[in-house]
Amino acid sequence: MDAWTWGAVAFAVVLVFAGGIAWWLARGCVFTMIGGTGAVVGGLAALFSVVLLIDPDSALRVSAVLTIGSGAWLLGGGIRGQRALRAEEAAARRIPRG
Repeated sequence: MDAWTWGAVAFAVVLVFAGGIAWWLARGCVFTMIGGTGAVVGGLAALFSVVLLIDPDSALRVSAVLTIGSGAWLLGGGIRGQRALRAEEAAARRIPRG
């Protein structure tokens, strides 16, 4: 196994951990939980593509595409979750209590 393969494996493992942490810290936010779940599934798929595919070049290409897509999915889920939280806080400030 060469350095490119180890790099793909490392990125996939980091993506799985990042998705797990995002899901754990989501505090019930559906958008962030979906982003974290997508990152975990994509990271595992990228890891399995490196392990299971026979041709190293195609394995690295598939792994790169899955890693980039899953990272974007995680980022998008986090951004949507943050926007939803800010909108909820703004709505709570506008409604007078009493």
